[in-house]
Amino acid sequence: MFGLHHEANMPMPATFTALGADTKDRAEGEVTVWGKLPERLTGVLFRNGPGRFRRDGQTKRTVLDGDGVVQRLEIGDGRARYTRRFVRTPKFEAEEAAGRFQSPTWTTRAPGLTANIGQKIKSQAGVTAYEVNGTLMALDEGGSPGFELDRDTLETIRPAALGLPEDDASPKAHAKQLAGSGDWLFASTRTGPGGMKIDLVRHRKDGSRVATPTVTSPRMGFVHDFAATDRYAIFNLQAVRLHGFRFMAGLSSFTEALDWAPKEGNIILLIDLATGVCQTFEAPAAWAWHMANAYEHGRDVVMDFVGYDDPFHFLGVDAQLAAVMRGEEGVHGAPGTIRRYVLSPNGRLSETILAAANFEFPSINWRVTGLAHDCIYVTSGASSGMLHTGLAALDTRSGHLSSYDFGADVCAGEPVFAADPNGGRDEGWLITQTLDVTRGTSGFAVLDTRDIASGPVAVVELGETMPISFHGQWVAA
Repeated sequence: MFGLHHEANMPMPATFTALGADTKDRAEGEVTVWGKLPERLTGVLFRNGPGRFRRDGQTKRTVLDGDGVVQRLEIGDGRARYTRRFVRTPKFEAEEAAGRFQSPTWTTRAPGLTANIGQKIKSQAGVTAYEVNGTLMALDEGGSPGFELDRDTLETIRPAALGLPEDDASPKAHAKQLAGSGDWLFASTRTGPGGMKIDLVRHRKDGSRVATPTVTSPRMGFVHDFAATDRYAIFNLQAVRLHGFRFMAGLSSFTEALDWAPKEGNIILLIDLATGVCQTFEAPAAWAWHMANAYEHGRDVVMDFVGYDDPFHFLGVDAQLAAVMRGEEGVHGAPGTIRRYVLSPNGRLSETILAAANFEFPSINWRVTGLAHDCIYVTSGASSGMLHTGLAALDTRSGHLSSYDFGADVCAGEPVFAADPNGGRDEGWLITQTLDVTRGTSGFAVLDTRDIASGPVAVVELGETMPISFHGQWVAA
C-alpha cells in the first residue's frame, strides 16, 4: 500500500517530526538576524530538499522523499534576504492539478498496483542545488537529470541537459567541481539484463563536454554519491542486494527492494575518467551516503567518507527516517563514523577510522575538491541515528575534532563552507540550516571555522519551521 504506516516496536514522540511537514513557496523578503553577520560574508546560499510529503491523505514513506523546494538566502552588508520556491517539475505540476500523488518515487510507491509496474520514477528535483558555469540546477536521485532555475527568482526554466545517456534511469544528484581543472563531473547509472552501467561526463569551463566510456559495474545496487579527482572517479558499491523483479513488478519501491548483505562486503570501483578502465578493491561492508573528498597521494588514491556498519536508520519498516514520518523514534542503527580508504596500485585497500562518534553530511572547502584536504566538516549527534544536533570539524592532519552542539531540541543540517576572501585555505564560515522545535522555527546558523566551539556568530531566523534540507552551495558575490 502507498504510504503504509507500521507501528514501531517502541513508539515515542519523535522530536524532529517537523522535518517531514509540508511547506509552501515564500516570496522574497528580509528576515530576522540575531547576532552579527560577518562583513566579508557576501553572496548567496542555495539549498534543496523535499518539501511536499502529503496529498489527499497519502504520505511519503520516508522523510527523504518529497517534491523539491529550493531555498535562496542572500547575505550582504550584514543583512539577509530569503525566498523559496518549489521546482515546477512535470510530476509536481500534474499532481498539484490532480490533488493527489500519481507517480512512484524512490522510497514510495504510487497509489494502485498498476501505477508502479515498470517503476517509471519521475524527477522531484529535490536533493541538490548547484550553480554550474552560471546556470542554477536542481538535481534529484532518479528520473530526468534535473531542472534549470532562474538564480534570482528560482522560477523553473527547463529540464537540465547534462549530456548523460537519455536511457540512464538514475542520474546522480551529487556532482563534483574539480579544483584542478574547474570541470564539473556528473554521473548516472542504469540497470538491465547486462547488469548496471555507469556513465560520467565532464562539463568544461569553455562549454564543451567530455564523456567517459560507459563502465559495466561489477555489482548492481544503490549509489547516492561518488568521489573524484581530476584523473579518477571512485564509486562505493555497497553490500546490498537489489531485488530487481520485485521492484519492476511494482511490488516494492526501489529502497524496499534493497536488502543489506554484509557478508558480501563492499566493492570500490576506481574509474579512469579518460579511458573508462576500472580497478576494483574489496572492502569491509559499510553503508555510505556521502563522500567527503578524494585525492591522489603518490600512486595511491585516498577517499574520506562517513560510513555505517549497518543501514538500519534507513532500511526496514521501523527505520528512523521512516518512523519520523509517523511521529515515532524508530530504529537508529549503527553510528556514522568518518573513515578513510587508501587504494593502492597493487589492488590493496586499507581502511582507517578517522573519527569514531556519530556523524553525517561530510563536506570540505569546495575549492580543494579532488585535491588533498585538511578539514572535514560534518553534522554530529548522539550515539546513533541520522538526525543530528551539532556540527564538528575534523583536522585530518592532527586528528583534532572541534565541535558545537545546539542542544537536544535543535536539528542541524549539512554544513556549507563559505570562504573568507581575506583568510587562509580553511578560514571562513560554516552555514547550516537548523530546526528549533522548542521555539517552533527554522533558520540558518553561521559559525566561524576558526572557533567552531564558541557556536554561532549569527543566526538568520525564518519564523516558521522547514522540512529537512539536504544539500547546499555557497556562491560568493
